[in-house]
Amino acid sequence: MMNVHIARWSDVQDLEADCNPDDRQYRYRILAEGDSWFSIGGFPGSNLLFPLRLPRPAILVSLAQPGDTIRRMSSIASNHRLRQALSASHGYRWHAILLSGGGNDLIDDMHRIILRPRGRPEHPADYCDEAALQATLADVERGYRRIVQRRDRVDSSCRGKPILTHTYDFVTPRNAPARFLGLPAQGPWLYPALRKARIPRRLWNDISDYLLGRLAERIRGLARGPDRLPAFHVVNTLDTLVPAEPGTTRESNDWMNEIHPNAEGYAKLATKIGRWLTRLLTA
Repeated sequence: MMNVHIARWSDVQDLEADCNPDDRQYRYRILAEGDSWFSIGGFPGSNLLFPLRLPRPAILVSLAQPGDTIRRMSSIASNHRLRQALSASHGYRWHAILLSGGGNDLIDDMHRIILRPRGRPEHPADYCDEAALQATLADVERGYRRIVQRRDRVDSSCRGKPILTHTYDFVTPRNAPARFLGLPAQGPWLYPALRKARIPRRLWNDISDYLLGRLAERIRGLARGPDRLPAFHVVNTLDTLVPAEPGTTRESNDWMNEIHPNAEGYAKLATKIGRWLTRLLTA
């Protein structure tokens, strides 16, 4: 298996940069759009793309930004980079598209989804506003559908080419922010919402697992059934990583902070995604 040349869209647009997806040394050209799990040169520094391996030389160009949502990614009117990258007149003829989205949509809506307990409920669903959760999941589904529709426009550079996404993994809610030079820089993300709602700590993991499971179920549903999206594939990445220990505040097991894996964790995820991507590219 071979290393993948990872580049940012800005690198590709720089005429003086030695980074051309049309270079004949590359057998595959792959576009990636997503959040911090795919972002390059941002914060945190590691991501899921760096450890990807493929059987033939490939270049992967990333549009991803930390904190991005599938709502914003799919808004073609404002996401000019994706619009440009998919345009036959301005973009490249991609062999596949990788997506990472939905996690930040869920996190951004946590304040509406998490409910203060009434009485002594025990099921995770009892701590969630079902209508608010359904609204978030519907937004995520619409976002993915809009990106597929944009891929398949007549003026697209990659009509019908496979899109591959993932389902994240179960996180441990904890006071573990992303750090820069040892100091807290971003986050934590789930921990504040659960504390503010006065959720008993013994239920934090169950509620987090429930919400991420619902998100994964919705994303996986886009690749199944009569309403499945064409050439859309989902890698189930749940239960891939060793969860962080509850109560820890820094790197723990496969996690660098509350919601971002460390290099070892990303490598495990990349192995799964790389297998799927290889099958799609060589089919």
